[in-house]
Amino acid sequence: MKPSLSIIFFTVSSGAGLGLLALVSLADLCPVDLLPKSALAAGVVLGLSLVVAGLAVSVLHLAKPSNAWRALSRFRTSWLSREAVFAAALVAMASIYGWVVLAGSPAALRLFVAAAVCLLAWIVMICTAMIYASLKPIRQWRTRWTPVNYFLLGHWSGALLLLLLASAYSGDESAFAWLALGIGIAALFTKLGYWRAIADDSSAPTIERAIGVREGARPPGMTIARARLFDAGHSHHTFLTDEFGFSLARRHALALRIAAVVLGFVLPGTWIISGATDGRLGLCAALLGMMGLLAERWLFFAEARHTVRLYHGDAKA
Repeated sequence: MKPSLSIIFFTVSSGAGLGLLALVSLADLCPVDLLPKSALAAGVVLGLSLVVAGLAVSVLHLAKPSNAWRALSRFRTSWLSREAVFAAALVAMASIYGWVVLAGSPAALRLFVAAAVCLLAWIVMICTAMIYASLKPIRQWRTRWTPVNYFLLGHWSGALLLLLLASAYSGDESAFAWLALGIGIAALFTKLGYWRAIADDSSAPTIERAIGVREGARPPGMTIARARLFDAGHSHHTFLTDEFGFSLARRHALALRIAAVVLGFVLPGTWIISGATDGRLGLCAALLGMMGLLAERWLFFAEARHTVRLYHGDAKA
């Protein structure tokens, strides 16, 4: 698939914002005061800003941005519609949560709203992941690893931001450091599991399956030869070849995977393990983590191979 910068930014930015909102809400629900109210409010503002920025940029991916509101009208059948509906509910609820925290409202009300924000953030994460995991023509996306990766990577980037806030607002850094480290390790292993899963192409669609020769009748005693494309049927690039014909060299994919692991996990993890309290180092670690996730998300799209490519020369998708 052709990587779209707007969708890459949307998934990384909104994922970090959703993860941060979920973790801030969980910290507030904890019976121990892990964060002061100022840190809670800052976390809500930062998380909301990232979510709204991601949603705003994602509209640029549409051919007609003015029709974005139509995404709300197919809730029963479309994961995109569900994402839009629940994201709108989350923005409203998170705004209320921020006001409740700053206004010093009763604890029961604050905890109820915090639980709602956490639940909505998780639902939006799953809806975003299922937009891709539900697509049957793309083998690399239609796997159980996709929603797990989206969920954990969003919490990993959110945990880095939360740890930065805890450092800036004198919160319980030790608790959040252990939390971030655990989430980071889980996210890294699930990402490696995803890459291993998509590398196994034994069940990948082939051009023979695409034209039905393996399932068709054949004369007795004869074998079926390998099918190959004689002519793509067009002499110029088309929408299908532009959007679905993106190819990535194996060596480039390996280099980007290494960059994603080093920037997205190793360097931020080193900062956490070192126990450094310098806010500037924390900011650098969070930014490096986001850069690594941008590389990871670019690969997520670039390595996806739509089955329509079988009709344009590819032997296997």
